[in-house]
Parts: sequence; structure tokens; C-alpha cells
Amino acid sequence: MAGADTFRGRPLIVATLHGKERAIGPALRARLGVAEVRVAAIDTERFGAFSGEVTRALDPRAAAEAKARAALAESGGELAIASEGSFVPYPAAPLLTLDEEWLVLVDARDGRAHAHRHATLDAVFAGRRCESLEALLEFVALQPFPEHALVLRPREHWRTGDGVHKGIVDRPALERIGRELLDAHGELWVETDLRAHCNPTRMRAIERAASAFAEELATHCPRCDAPHFRVLRSLPGLPCSECGEPTELARALERRCDPCGHLAEVARPDGLRAADAAQCGACNP
Repeated sequence: MAGADTFRGRPLIVATLHGKERAIGPALRARLGVAEVRVAAIDTERFGAFSGEVTRALDPRAAAEAKARAALAESGGELAIASEGSFVPYPAAPLLTLDEEWLVLVDARDGRAHAHRHATLDAVFAGRRCESLEALLEFVALQPFPEHALVLRPREHWRTGDGVHKGIVDRPALERIGRELLDAHGELWVETDLRAHCNPTRMRAIERAASAFAEELATHCPRCDAPHFRVLRSLPGLPCSECGEPTELARALERRCDPCGHLAEVARPDGLRAADAAQCGACNP
């Protein structure tokens, strides 16, 4: 089957409890021509929960693939996609939070698992230990609440028996639960709810990931015509527009076909041929 038509006309199953089909479905329908988008409302939190009740045993990519395969098994379909996110300190600036989103599409027809990683610093995630209602409200005042929901629990790291209050978007409910936890424990932990339907910023990151993934899936190998001629890495060296010296910016992309192993260097998709002198180490040492 030609790579460009591999997914056309086929139903797509999205493994989610949190409305991710709204972020993932449109891009895959528009670019790949899938016939419809259905939701397999499996318990995706059994693979790990941000709020700590279930520890993720797999790495993010493997967890996303496990969700997609579970959706196939439970729905009887043959094409399923799932996502998994992680929020970690950005290595170059640890005070910033990196949102890493993995999308994995599993095709039961040929057995392939297609994966795509998207990373962004556009993340809303924070947490704080509070010993008073005043401290809780000070934290909340700094957050994009109620657009982004909050989670309250007795302590930072969940323990068996702890109650977890998720998806809080109502200030009276926030204050009531806060008082109850403070009365019972003398302290509480508050943090951003990272589930996609409670975190619009994360939902937008998943949408951008799906758009880029759809473009990769629709790009087929020039040698064997398999879909997903994926970007393996960026190749630095875009020349400076002033002095012509190579910069750290990407001059091209390297793509790889996993089925046949074909590698190819391709031009930047934006067509940029030279870097601004402000981004040149020679012009701005």
C-alpha cells in the first residue's frame, strides 16, 4: 500500500479518559484522511497518574504504546493512538519546566508502532506545601486558576489511604477542601492538575504534537514508500547571513525510514537559508 494512503478511510481509536480526541483527532483526519475518530474510554490512569496514586512503571513512550495497544485489544479496532506526558526540570535551566509529550500510533494491520516526541517550555505546572489557608490562597493567586484546575492532598508524595481531590476549579470548593485538610493534617499540598482536560496549556501542546506527528506520518519513504519517514535529528550549521560562518541553528533535517533503514538529508521545512547575525557566534562572540 502506498505510504500516502496507508491510513486513509480507516477508523482511528483514541485511548483517553481526558478529552484528548479533541486535540489529536482533527490533525489526523485532515492530514491522513482517517474515516472517523472514536474514543476507547479505557482506564488510562492504570498506566500512571500524575497525582501519585499509580506509579508509572514504563517510560513515557512505552506507556503511550501500552495505552494504544490496550485500546486495540478492548475495542477490536486496528488503528489506535495514545499520548503520555512528563513534566521535568529543563536541563539547561532547571527552574523552568519541560513538558514532554509522546504520541504513539499502533497499526495492527502491519504491526508497526509509530512514535513522535514533542517538547515545550510552554507549561503550566507548580506545587507548594501550605500550612494555612492564607498560604494556599497566596499560591492560588499566582496560578491561572480556575482555567487550570488544581489538585489538593494531605502531603506532597501520595501515601496509601490519602485522599486526593482533583479537578478543582471552584474557589468555594477549594477553600472548603483546604480547610478540611488543614484541620485533619495541619498542612496540605496543592499543585496544578496535569490531566489534559484540566490543563488547557497541556492540551494545546498535545494538539501541536498531533499536527507535527500527522505531517511525519504522511511523509513516506522515497525508497520503499512506507509511511512515517520520520525526522531523526536536526543538522546544525545554518550559515550566518552576514559572515557566512556556520551557526548552531539547523541547516537541514535528517530523516529515517524504520522499515528499510533509508537515511536522507532534507531541507528545513521553513525554507530558511541563512541565520540572523544576532544568532551567530562569530558575529556575537
